[in-house]
Order: sequence, then structure tokens, then C-alpha cells
Amino acid sequence: MTKAAIDQQSFAAPVERPSSRSSLYGILILALLCAFCAPFFTSSVEKSPVPIRSGLLELPRGKTLTTPIRLDGEWRFQWLSQGSGPSTMQVPGNWNRNDERLSENGLARYALTVKGLSPGIYRVHIASIFCANTVSINGELRSRRGVVGTDAATTRYYWRANDFTFNTDGRDLLFTIDAACFLHRDNGIETAPVIGTPDAMQEMFTLRWSQELLFQICLLMLSLYCIVVYCYRPSDKGSLLLGLACLCFSPVAAMLGFDNIILVAFPHLAFPALLAIVYMITGLSQYFFLSYAHALFPQESPRKGYLGVAWMVILFFGAQGLAMIFSGTLLASRINAYMIFELALYFAYILWVLGRAVVRGKEGSLPFLVGISGFAVASMLMTLVAAGYISSDRAHGFNFTTYGILMLLFSHLVVLAERWARSISDTEQSNADLRQLLDVSASITSEMKLDSLLRQIVEATTGIVRAERSSLFLYDERTEELWSLYAQGVGGREIRFPATTGLAGLCLQTGEAVFEKDAYSNPLFNRKFDAESNFRTRSIICLPVTTRDGKKLGVMQALNKQGGGHFTEADLERMGAFAAQAAIALDNATLFGEIVAARNYNESILSSMSSGVFTFDQETRIARLNPAAAAIFDTELLELDARAVDRTITRNNMWLTVEIDSAMESNASKVMLDVELKTASGREKSVNLSIVPLINAEVRSGILVLIEDISEGKRLQGAMRRFMPQQVVDQVLERDDDLMFGSACQASILFADIRGFTALSEQLTPRQTVDMLNEVFTDLFEAVSANKGIVDKYIGDAVMAVFGVPFASAEDPANAVRGATAMLAALDVVNARPDRGTLPLRLGVGIATGEVVAGTIGSPKRMDYTVIGDSVNLASRMQDLTKTYGAGIIVCEETEASLPADINRRRLDLIRVRGRQTPVALFEVLLPGKDLAGLNAYARGLDLLGKRDWPAAEAAFLAATLADPDDMAAQMMLKRAQTASQNPPAADWDGVW
Repeated sequence: MTKAAIDQQSFAAPVERPSSRSSLYGILILALLCAFCAPFFTSSVEKSPVPIRSGLLELPRGKTLTTPIRLDGEWRFQWLSQGSGPSTMQVPGNWNRNDERLSENGLARYALTVKGLSPGIYRVHIASIFCANTVSINGELRSRRGVVGTDAATTRYYWRANDFTFNTDGRDLLFTIDAACFLHRDNGIETAPVIGTPDAMQEMFTLRWSQELLFQICLLMLSLYCIVVYCYRPSDKGSLLLGLACLCFSPVAAMLGFDNIILVAFPHLAFPALLAIVYMITGLSQYFFLSYAHALFPQESPRKGYLGVAWMVILFFGAQGLAMIFSGTLLASRINAYMIFELALYFAYILWVLGRAVVRGKEGSLPFLVGISGFAVASMLMTLVAAGYISSDRAHGFNFTTYGILMLLFSHLVVLAERWARSISDTEQSNADLRQLLDVSASITSEMKLDSLLRQIVEATTGIVRAERSSLFLYDERTEELWSLYAQGVGGREIRFPATTGLAGLCLQTGEAVFEKDAYSNPLFNRKFDAESNFRTRSIICLPVTTRDGKKLGVMQALNKQGGGHFTEADLERMGAFAAQAAIALDNATLFGEIVAARNYNESILSSMSSGVFTFDQETRIARLNPAAAAIFDTELLELDARAVDRTITRNNMWLTVEIDSAMESNASKVMLDVELKTASGREKSVNLSIVPLINAEVRSGILVLIEDISEGKRLQGAMRRFMPQQVVDQVLERDDDLMFGSACQASILFADIRGFTALSEQLTPRQTVDMLNEVFTDLFEAVSANKGIVDKYIGDAVMAVFGVPFASAEDPANAVRGATAMLAALDVVNARPDRGTLPLRLGVGIATGEVVAGTIGSPKRMDYTVIGDSVNLASRMQDLTKTYGAGIIVCEETEASLPADINRRRLDLIRVRGRQTPVALFEVLLPGKDLAGLNAYARGLDLLGKRDWPAAEAAFLAATLADPDDMAAQMMLKRAQTASQNPPAADWDGVW
């Protein structure tokens, strides 16, 4: 892209953002919504046409209640808990607040006589009250809510409205309501009963349930909307808090509305549980709503003020919770009477925050203020009614409480809409800038020549921020200088200066942008280049250019805004975005050479692999192969083209073609072990073959085939590598003899067995047992390998190792003993670990030296390298004898004779082992800690046994036992000497020395 082309480009015109008038539009929409919903919150219930006095309502004769009326006035009242009490009581109202002589809790009876009601069917509705109650007409029970008792133990609350129909023939009606209140501070009839014909009452019910339905739907939909917004945009915590506040308030509204909907759904829910739910989720709703206001306007809501109000909410409802737990519902309801003061402080703080936000012109603040004002009035009204300060019928004709809450919900819909409109506008502006940035960046990302790339970057920078001049300085790590191959206004000469000087040096060192509206006011600015180029720098932007891994590439610089203005923050953001693209382009140019080197390196790896590798493209044509693959197919590397593949694989190995096609279709890897492959020369080779689909950006791009030659020679090498160290394998392969197929040699054989493994495994699970064995075998393997031994095999909880195969040396017996000693030391380290169990691990080791035959044993497809001979059996028997003698390491006479003097040992016994006729001399390798006196006594006892001096031998072994009570061998020999003293053996007995 040329400089002229870049200069002609311009960023898209700014996207129109919502103005301050949008808030006024939101208020207008909110007013229209509220006006539309207002008719749903009116009431069709009227006052009684005749006042109720002294418990008597005398209607005009033949009066039909086609419009529901409220039965509010003076009802007859009888205080059943303590005598008759007052004769009248105001309904609605609490009995103890209408008459302070009455107790807060007790059992009372309300009575009302209605005269003049025309014959017909009527319906009565009594709103939910905090009392167990029964309703009777002329002594006949019509409705029951809970169990009316004489005390708290016999009273059971059921917090729901009463609703029933009855038929009258025109005679006088006596309404009787028995109310028992022992679990709540609120008592009496808080809302006046309503009576009317079924049709009239149904109209009232329809209107009231419409209010509840509209309110609940709005509440739940707003909650769902906010939570979904948060799921798609987790950074918007305000939406989550509002959604949680609405979600928590929904059950409260459902319980405190026209009827207790929660109890309708869960009829067996106890009253204390219901009250606890109300208190708990009311507190949560207040906390979430307060946090929402704080998150929406954090600058207007001081953190200390927010925390103070939040703690007030937590402590208030925490006090109610503690009262519920330790005292019961009565104390909790008494605390609830003070919620009016808590709400006053709560709403005062939120209104103060919103007032500050409105003054500062914060988006969404004005609709929020209008909504919260209506909600505050409604909440305060509801709290005053709940606390008994005013009657719930005082606002007759309109449901102010629910309507106020609905206003709050509508206002937040407007707030959310305004916030999202602004977010979308900002996103559109960013997208417009990004599209232009991508258009400019596209011209540089494909350029790989450094000099051309630098020129394009500089010209593009000038066009993006509309600068008069731009430069790009690269960082030379070798000289620690910034240099420019191309800079506008200086011709083609190169500029170099130390990387620690000037504004560009400051930008490189700190890794942060430098933005100066007056460059000359900064003492770090170097005026030398201005003087040389006859240019006056006014404003300047310097941005560091770094790679993804933080490597410093250089500094991008723009000088003077075109038109004489100053660079803005938007220019800085645009240039920063372009600097990131420029870094990628520069990094790509550097990586291009590295990729070429890496490709050559990969080719060398393929060439050096011993396994054959070749790939097919989607048309099953050969794409790449290595020399090992050509050797496996017995063909020259250059000859293995598409035709050779067809001839060698398709015709000679049809099954392989089928497997490749199957893997290509199923897109699944396949592994085939020990299969026969026919080469170009017609020979068959045993191979392990893996077929792997190649995936490029989730699109299948071909097939890779990996071939491992496992013919007899390869198998033999594999068996050797499993058994021998690599240096031994190399020595064997260098010799062209039968070392691997059976050769006699002198070797030391070691058998080691874990003692008490059966008892230990009973305490462990199978998985723990395997983990323990793997841990121990790893340490034992290292002990053997460190002493030039080879682990032949693992036999359950035992290990067989060989020293001196296939190349023997005079040090093999000593290496075997040192390896055994290292094994015991390693086991002590394992036992000392803090995660070990209560049973320590013990090891018994037997070592025998002699001639063995070493070689491979097995079938051509499964072979192992091992040793066979009498010494192998003898080592196994001696390992078993360690249990009898309580010894750690027992060796044979041939092994002991080859040990150096620094390895301490003692003669142990002469026995005839199972399977052998000739007696075998046993020796114990002594570990540190053996008592010298006991060892001398034991050796003296053995000599005396050989001389058949039984009493003297008994005395010697007794001394050895006393010197070392843990010496099992001395104890056993003592018993043998005692037996021989009592019953001397035959002269030809060879069981002792």
C-alpha cells in the first residue's frame, strides 16, 4: 500500500451514541408503561353503605351486594384468654394496639351481625392474617386456617387467606371469627373482610390475580433477563446483582400478596419455616439491590458508605435469624417492627447515590431515580402496614405497593436498555475503527522483506493517526541502540542513537506509551534531529513494539497532528492497536527464517529415525517419506514415487490399502501389532504399524503411517534393551557371536523377597498394593543398576537380578553384595517416609555365584533373555533361608570367597538345601550394629559343633544369644546344640559342622 493510498483512507464517521435526551425518552416510555398498567391496580371493592357500629351492620332491607363491600368498622370482641375483655374492636387493626390493656398474644373472638341481606349466594374473602383462625356463620364452621388453640403448644398456624361461599334465606347473619395468635407480634384482622355476590367477587378476584400475575411475570422475566445477560457477559456484575435481587424478592411477593402462593404450592410448610424464608430472602434481596446500585455507580457510592449500609442490612436480618433460632418467631416478628427505620436509612442512601449520579449525568441514573422513588414509597407503605402503624385499607381503591414495585421493574428495563444501547454504540464504533485498522494491517502482514515492511509500517502509521511524520525504530540488542532504516523527512539515511536516551528510549525501557502534547516541554526530548531536518515537533506519540512473548522489537513514533491540533486518547488507542499488528508483521518476518530452519531440522529428524514414516494426501498419493521407510520396503528413496507406492503397497498389501481408506473415512487412528508386510522385493517383514489421520485446522488433510520393523533381529534387540543397559547392548551387537543364543558364563545371581507382604497387602487396597510395589521396585532397580547389575525379572513381590551377564568380571560377587546392601538401605529410606503404614517393609536377599547359561528363551514373536543354572536355584533357596536365620543377606561359599576384606561376613551354617545332595556352606553378610562378642561366640560354637563337643558348643551359642538376643541364628543353633547334647547324632550326620 502506498503512502498516498494510506493518506486517502479515513476512519469511519463516529457512530451516534445515545445522548442525554435518551434518558428523557426512557422516562416518557416508563410513564406510558405505568399509565397503561394503572387500571390493573384499581380496586372494585367499596366501603359498606352503612357504618358498622357495635358489631352490627344493618343494610337496607333486601340489599343485594352486586359490588363487593368491605366489612370494616366496630366488631364485637371477646377476649377468650382472660375473660370477656372489651366489647368492641376496630376492624381492620391489631387488638393490642386498639386497646393497650390487651396482651400481644392470646385467643380472641370477633363477631358481626349482618341484617337486611337479601336471600341468595354470597362469597366472603378474608386476607391472610398472622393468626390461626376459624370463620363461622350462625354457628356453622365455614373456613379454617390452622388449628385454633388456647396457647402456643396447641395452636398451629396456616398462613393463608379465607375464601368461601354461603347461602342465606334473608335472615340475620352472625359472622364469628376466632383468632389465636401466639407466634407473631401481629394479631387481629389486619385487612377487612370483603363480601359480595359470586359474580362480583369473581371480578375482584380476576383483577387481583391479574395484578399478581403481571407483577410476578415482570419480576421473573427481569430476573431471567439480567442473569442471562451476565452469562453472556460475565463482566457485567450489575446485571447479575439485579437479577438476584429480583429473584429473591419473588417468593416474598408471592407470600405477601393476595394469597400465600408459596403455601399453595407447599401446603405442609410450617409457619416458622415460612417466616424464616421471608426474613432471609428479604435481607438477601436488599443486599443484592444495594450492591447493584453500588456496582452501577461506583464513583457516586463511597465504599465506606456502601459497606456501612450493607452491614446494617446484614446485622438487622442476622438479628432476626438469631431470634428465630434461639427464641422463635415471636421475638423475630418484634424485631421486624423496626424495619421501617432500617428501610428509611437504606433508601435514603440509595436515593443519595442516585441524586449524585443524576447531577453528574450518569447514564441510567434518572430512570433509576424515578423507579426507586416509587419503590421506596411502596416499600415504606407496605412496612408501615406490616408494622401496624397504618391500616392496609387506608389506601383503598388502588394497590400502591405492588404498583410501586412494578414501577421499579419498568425503570430498570429502561436502565438496561439504555446501558446496552450505549454498549452497542461503543461496539459499533470500535468495529468501524477495527475494520479500517484491518484494511491497513492487511497490507503489511503479507510482507516478508524487512526494508519494504518498515516503509509500509511507517506510511500506514501516518495515515492512521493523521500525523505529519512517522518513524519506526528497531532495537539492536547487540549494540543496545535504536536504529531506523526508514524515517519520513530524513531521506534514506539511517538514524542510530542509544536505546536509553530520548523519549523513544524512555518508551522502550519502561514498555509504556509516551504521549506529549508539547514535546519541547519534556527535557528528555532530543531537539538535534529537528535541527538537522529543519522540522518543528509539537506533539508526539511513542509506543513500544513488542512480540507476544514480551520481546522488545522497537518503538513506533508519530509527530504532529495534521491541521495543527493535538493527538487525542483515541489516536493513542488506534496507534496502539496498529502497533500490535506491526509487531506481528515484524515478528512474522523474523519467524519466517526460523520456520525455514525448523523445517530443515524436522527433515533431519525424519532422516535419522529408525522407524519408517510416510504420509499420504487426501488422494492417497505419497507426500513424504524417510529413508527408514524406503529401507523397510527394499526400495531406493527416489524411486518411491506414486507409481512405486501403487506397486509396492496396493498390489502387494491390499489389506493395508483397506486400512488406510478406513482410517481416512472414520478419522480414527489404528494400531496393528505384529503384522506381515510384503516389500518391493517380495520379502515379508514383521512390523508394528500405526495409521494416524492428519488434521489441519479441524479438517482432515491426509494420513501418516508409522512402521516399526520387528523382524527377528529387531525383536532380539528389543529383548536385549529390556534386559541390559544400553552400553552392554552396544557391546553385544558389536560382536558377531552367539552371546544372545546361549553361552556359559560365571555370574552371581541375586534373589530378593519382601518379607510379610501377605500381611501388609491385607491392610491395603489392590491399587495401593500396586503403587507400593512400583515405589519399592523403582528403588531396588536403581540399587541393582548402580552396582552394574541387571534386573532379570519381577516375581510377585520378589526380584531376580544378575551380575556378570553377558560379560563376567572378578567384581561380580562384590557388586552383587553391594547391590544387596544398597537395596536394604533403600528400603530403610522407604520405611522412614511419613506416608508409610504401621507395618515396616523387610527384605531377604540370597546370592549364589556359579556357572550359568545365559541366552534368549521363547518364540520368535515373544522372547526374553535370562539365565539358567544350579546357581539360580541355590540363590532362590538361600533367599528363603533368610527367614529361618533372621538374616538380611545370605551368600554361598563361592560368593564369600570372592568378597573383599571390607565386606564383613560370618560363617552361618552348613545345610543340605532342598533339591541338592551336597551340603552347602552359608555365610551372612553383616550389617552395621552386630555385637562383636556375639559374633565371636557364634563362630566358636560352629567350630565346636564340627568337633562334636556338644556341651561346649551349647555354652558358646548361649553366650552368643545373651550378647545379641535378636540373633535368630544363634537361638536356632543353641537349640540344635541342646538337642545334640541330650541325644548325640550318628557319626555320619552331616547337618552340622
